[in-house]
Amino acid sequence: MRPIPEFKLGKISILDPFRFAGDPLKFLRQGFDTCGDTFRIRLFREFVVSRDPAFFRHILQQNNKNFKKGSSSKMLRPVLGNGLVTSDGDFWLRQRRLVQPAFHRERLQELFLEMGRLTASFLDELEAFRGKQAIDIDAKMMSITSDIALKTLFGNMTTEDKAQIYQQVSRTQRYLVTKVRRPYRIPLMAINGEDVRFRRDLAYFNKLVFEFIKQRRLSGETPNDLLQLLLDSRDEDTGEQMNDEQIRDEAITMFAAGHETSATGLSWLLWELGRQPEIVARIRSESVIFDDVPTFSQLMQMPYTRQVVEEGLRLYPPAWTMTREAVVDHEIEGYQLANGNSVFLSVFELHRNPNLWADPLTFNPENFNPEAVKNRAKFNYLPFGAGPRICIGQQFALMEMQLILASLIKRFTFEIDPSHPVGMHPLIVLKSTNGIKLYVR
Repeated sequence: MRPIPEFKLGKISILDPFRFAGDPLKFLRQGFDTCGDTFRIRLFREFVVSRDPAFFRHILQQNNKNFKKGSSSKMLRPVLGNGLVTSDGDFWLRQRRLVQPAFHRERLQELFLEMGRLTASFLDELEAFRGKQAIDIDAKMMSITSDIALKTLFGNMTTEDKAQIYQQVSRTQRYLVTKVRRPYRIPLMAINGEDVRFRRDLAYFNKLVFEFIKQRRLSGETPNDLLQLLLDSRDEDTGEQMNDEQIRDEAITMFAAGHETSATGLSWLLWELGRQPEIVARIRSESVIFDDVPTFSQLMQMPYTRQVVEEGLRLYPPAWTMTREAVVDHEIEGYQLANGNSVFLSVFELHRNPNLWADPLTFNPENFNPEAVKNRAKFNYLPFGAGPRICIGQQFALMEMQLILASLIKRFTFEIDPSHPVGMHPLIVLKSTNGIKLYVR
């Protein structure tokens, strides 16, 4: 049995939690450079950290029942309740079966029509910024993906509610991440108003969602949206339906886990394409088959655009990490994991692992041509996770990102603002430090 090497940054290891909180990606990269693909660190408690695909395969697929969701799941529970992201065991399996029909191919094609209408309207709104000062593209991507998420979930929603939800989701994410990475600030948060603001934001969001559920039940209407599907879902064995609390948890999970990941992925992608005119030209050459926004069948005829999206998710995976906790002893690649050990699976580093990818820091859509995909090991690329808990909205997200990217690139050129520095700031998703500013041409 091999000992798991321990990574300490400097002689005073008690400072490592603060160094990690300040720049998690840099801290982890130093750990991998020093120790190899697997190491352990102490950040107020001990974690085993890995970018080894064998760890992902063992934990997410082969022995998934012997690992429960980690600390990040507990962190999200106050907001997401007992939805698919946070639940475990038999309850999770039941909910997964109830929600799965929402993402069948036929249902996605129906939702695609709404995506297309909203994207066409968004393109017209973006015209106002053509030739003007640089804009925060992350805020714009959040706007369109939240519109799509809210429309496909709830149908109609006021502009005021949309703006409020967008603000609250961003603020809530910062609040939750601070509690995990900087637990020493928790007493201060209780007295400086952050706890109160979090509870107020959550109360508003809950009231809004429960009101949507109530009005839908009273209306007798059955529109084609995800809320209606949640209301109509029945357990095949018992015939039971979800109660309002369960519907609330799944609806908020769909919204929170869905729109921000797509928006973040698109923001990084547009920033990267600002440096890649040849790749932009190839996307445009595929876009000649549609006028404004592609239809579903047209999108299926644009394989290179999909390769670009997949390469963006490799270099800039929105879901940049996963955590699990062992519930029995394990041996993985000669390393011993004990019952109770927490494992930090770095998707970001898996996708940039020089042992797995040729020239891993170069943006290259040819990593996803059919031959490359055929020859690549399955667990080298996991932007949506793997195993039974693979992201249920994977196809929805890919479809949405391809649609928006193809439509934007056909109509606009995006140029990087050289005066605005861009860095990575991983929260729950892989955000930028202070926004991504681009010129619209």
